[in-house]
Amino acid sequence: MTKITNNKEYFEDSFDNLTLPDARFEGIIFEECDFSHCNFTAVKFVRCRFIHCRFDQCNLSVMEMPDTRFNEVSFTECKLSGTDWTRAYWPAFNPDPELCFTQCLLNNASFFGLTLQGLKMLACRLHDVDFRECDLSKAELLDCDLAGSLFNRTILQAANFTASHGFTIDVLNNPIAGATFSRLEALSLLESLGIELVD
Repeated sequence: MTKITNNKEYFEDSFDNLTLPDARFEGIIFEECDFSHCNFTAVKFVRCRFIHCRFDQCNLSVMEMPDTRFNEVSFTECKLSGTDWTRAYWPAFNPDPELCFTQCLLNNASFFGLTLQGLKMLACRLHDVDFRECDLSKAELLDCDLAGSLFNRTILQAANFTASHGFTIDVLNNPIAGATFSRLEALSLLESLGIELVD
């Protein structure tokens, strides 16, 4: 089992079954690394970098990540509830950090104001997530439960919401040109226009 040490670089390492809740890590670069079945609840990653990394069945709830950068990182069957993604470092020159979440729990997370073009969220639970003022152009939120999530001045142009449900999106406040929705769920978009549907 690989041990994590501050201010070190890891390349193509695997981290399995680590239990390190509330730990603090600083200045670490992880490249092409795999994390499996790790408990990182309330962990602080400070000024770290994750490049081409994969997290599988990890608990990262209420993780803190001040000035930490993510690029081409995937999360599969992970718990990420209560995570404030706005604390991470998102360089303006990289509008698509290539993040992918598959079958993850992200309730009460915040992406407020972030540019995450091309973001992928597949079969995730996204209750009460803050997407206000985000740029989610060409994002894929497929088969997701978005109950209570916030969209306001969110750029959703060419985004794909196929099979997702529970969302409330005001089409007058959120640019959605070219976006894709399942036919039945798309009817909820009419609520913001004050349109009443009858049989």
